[in-house]
Amino acid sequence: MTGQPDAKRNWPTGVWRDREPVREELVSAIIGRFRLSRHAAKVLAGRGFSDLGETAAFLRPSLRDCMLPESLPGISDAASIIGRHVAANDEIVVFGDFDADGMTAATILRAALAAMGARATIFIPDRIHEGYGFTEEALRRCMAQNPRARLIVTVDCGISHAPACDSAVAAGVEVVVTDHHEVGLDVPKSASALVNPCLAGTPAPLKHLCGAGVAFKLAHELARRYLPAPDGSRLMRPLTALAAVGTIGDLVPLVGENRIIASRGLAILNARSEPELAGLNALCNIAGVRGDLDSGTLAFSIVPRINAAGRVGTPKVALDLLSCGDPSAAIGLARRLGQFNEVRRAEESAAVKAAESELENDTRAKKPAIVLHGDKWHPGVIGLVASRLSNRRHLPTVVFTADEEPGLLRGSARCPEIQGLDLMQLLDRCRDLLHTFGGHRAAAGLTIAVDNLNAFQNRFNSVCSAAEEGLDMRPERMVESWVEPEEATEALARDIALLGPFGTLNPSPLLGMKGLTLAGDPATFGKTAGVNWRLQFRETTVHGMVFGWRDMPFRSGDKVDIVFNFSRDMYCSVQFAIRDVRLTAADPLTRR
Repeated sequence: MTGQPDAKRNWPTGVWRDREPVREELVSAIIGRFRLSRHAAKVLAGRGFSDLGETAAFLRPSLRDCMLPESLPGISDAASIIGRHVAANDEIVVFGDFDADGMTAATILRAALAAMGARATIFIPDRIHEGYGFTEEALRRCMAQNPRARLIVTVDCGISHAPACDSAVAAGVEVVVTDHHEVGLDVPKSASALVNPCLAGTPAPLKHLCGAGVAFKLAHELARRYLPAPDGSRLMRPLTALAAVGTIGDLVPLVGENRIIASRGLAILNARSEPELAGLNALCNIAGVRGDLDSGTLAFSIVPRINAAGRVGTPKVALDLLSCGDPSAAIGLARRLGQFNEVRRAEESAAVKAAESELENDTRAKKPAIVLHGDKWHPGVIGLVASRLSNRRHLPTVVFTADEEPGLLRGSARCPEIQGLDLMQLLDRCRDLLHTFGGHRAAAGLTIAVDNLNAFQNRFNSVCSAAEEGLDMRPERMVESWVEPEEATEALARDIALLGPFGTLNPSPLLGMKGLTLAGDPATFGKTAGVNWRLQFRETTVHGMVFGWRDMPFRSGDKVDIVFNFSRDMYCSVQFAIRDVRLTAADPLTRR
């Protein structure tokens, strides 16, 4: 830790902005109607909640407010096709993906099919050998394992994989595609039904559904058509929890029906009363979850363990856990996922360390992008490495490793959330150098010939330099309300939590506090010394936690301002998750 004035001049690390002023009469109306604290009411008003009826629906999410599944284009046709194959006693394959969204989606649909009496199995592609999605390589193995299948229903994939769909149909297998990714030119026209919220005609509350959300709507439609009402209602309770895991894990916007699914699914998980969720309950216990599970804990403690099976382990273990109703068997499955996660963490940590070392040893002028290559980096973690580097340095980042096909490199790309910066546009300007690429504005996957790596590195830097011109690349800290130290209470934290579950487009409110005095030097903690810090203040008993910062120049007695979210420690006590720090304006840059 350093305490030099020059080091302090590097802080704050982002651009702090205050939320636009809100109407005081609206804040007062929200306080009066919902008995919320002023700061929680101010956040709601600042986020555009001017209608009290809309605000009530937001604060009390209910599955009764969900649209009927038939509102999603294509779902009626899909349900009819599935019903016909079930009636004919045909074998059905649910073709999923190897991440938490894809595996929860597959589990949801298989459970609905099983409730109908169908003969259904799940197939998950191999991340390393077959890659993402409904590819012809994966289809060949799927057909070999399921030679009697007469229907394939894709979940969380398929909308951009026309060749595999054509091949399946040519072999006499009907295909229904359910997906949520962007619809491009390669739409599978041979599919008998397409269900995707990106298709025209989708109502606004359904537009952001993830793969598990789409599967949840299809399962609901199947239950409405083919099951007695009590059986359908019983089926949908645990499926709501699975859909919440996929929705939160896939980082889709937590607005519209996504927020309802996430909220009600978390409530069902926290009740710990559904026998079908024994696997997820065991995973929470193994992960050390104390108290109620929220969206943040789910995203950072549970989802990575599920994803680890597809990254460095065996997806079947995650599938077995997600559908496990036996508490004894669930413990063993949860432990195996924990072991996979430890391998994932070790692989990721080693790759990040090597990447950071390479960047620190590069003495050339700062570049507008990061492009790195490590042949021994595990292909299952390069996306995580790219995310870490992009988040730390706030630059577009591409990380490559060796591909299974000789002469090719496999890459993952990430881009900071900066208005005016679109990763797919950046990669498109390098199209002639790439073998394949696809994704969205913040994340993408790509492959490239080894011989093109240097040319791509130069082109990508040039393209990023032009795109970043005039942009402030520092992260924005939008402070929604400034809090006095004595107001930072358990009651305020509970009120703020009512605005959750938090995620994309509904972030945890960023609050600010000014003029705090450090009661001691920041204390480092955790397995990696000098990265995570605990801060204590004289003006409040609530402590602050800072994660992932190597530079911590502040010392005991410094007066600082902080921006933070409320969070909970392992004992469920309130703490500040500090996002940025600056010296209080009246405080000089030298020690007093």
